[in-house]
Amino acid sequence: MYEEKSTQLSREEINQYLEDLKSGDTKERAIAAYMLGTHGKNDKKIKQSLKEALKDKNFEVKKWAALSLGEMGEKDSKIVPILIKVLRSDENNEFRTHAAIILGELEKQAIPALPALHSASQENNTRLRDWACWAVNKIVKETTNYRISYPKVRPKLSDRIRFIDKESE
Repeated sequence: MYEEKSTQLSREEINQYLEDLKSGDTKERAIAAYMLGTHGKNDKKIKQSLKEALKDKNFEVKKWAALSLGEMGEKDSKIVPILIKVLRSDENNEFRTHAAIILGELEKQAIPALPALHSASQENNTRLRDWACWAVNKIVKETTNYRISYPKVRPKLSDRIRFIDKESE
């Protein structure tokens, strides 16, 4: 019989990931930012640690911290420039799509992202294009009816994206 593994982290695991955010290993820091973001929605210590990770010198760490904070519902305007960079230049369309979703949820704080979202709305990838349009409309407070075939509930990052070891590709 299939048994679904719990996605809850133990306190020990959370503490280990908080330590890993300070690691000298970039990959460890990026994984820690992802894991903390998908499991620590109401933990102030996790949010504070992820906000500190936004200052990391490595963009992958900043990207995961920003995506995680957005996933947690954090409305911090400091994630906007990082999400704009993800939207404009990340090779993975899932990351770009999720950045668009988070920017839309930030509404007025994401006004600086409108040019990048407009560009994304011209992309060939249908999913990215649709979510970028949704984000623009959310930011400028327009309601649309073109997304009738899409679910009303936004997808969770952890349900769609798994951490990819770029070195093993």
